[in-house]
Amino acid sequence: MKLKYILIFLISIFFVVGAFVFQQQLSHFRSLGLLGIFLINFIGNATVFLPAPAIASVVAGGVIYSPLAVAIASSFGSSMGEMIGFLLGVSGKELFIKNHHTWYKMLKDIFQKWGDAVIFFFAFVPNPIFDAVGILAGALRFSPVKFFLIMLAGRFIRGLLLAYLGSAFALH
Repeated sequence: MKLKYILIFLISIFFVVGAFVFQQQLSHFRSLGLLGIFLINFIGNATVFLPAPAIASVVAGGVIYSPLAVAIASSFGSSMGEMIGFLLGVSGKELFIKNHHTWYKMLKDIFQKWGDAVIFFFAFVPNPIFDAVGILAGALRFSPVKFFLIMLAGRFIRGLLLAYLGSAFALH
């Protein structure tokens, strides 16, 4: 059983390091259109606790493409990238509980009561804290499907607003 968690952890770290190392290549994805926006947001959100220019691609994409299409591409890309942090949390649960049982119980109670709202709020508001929310949700064994769907909703609404902001700057 521990081998499974070690494997999940190593795969997650591989994605985080890979996304960070290839972060400079994000600018090359611009020429790929909506697929590029998806990839920029995927890689930008797979870099756990490291900043990336993903939000800028959404605003810029809104200048060129339909804001709805940009919101769909960016929200799916960012949500899939954020699942890396969630998987890190799943793999690190044993370590977290072993050393912080009191914190685990308190946070689990809060997440059971307010988890949906916490995930949606932090997915919607641009912030660097969401990586910690994803890791925590994974460690607390929050449903991965539910986590993904709530996060996707928050990211979609945020992406739509940002893409419309970008389209407002487009010359018509």
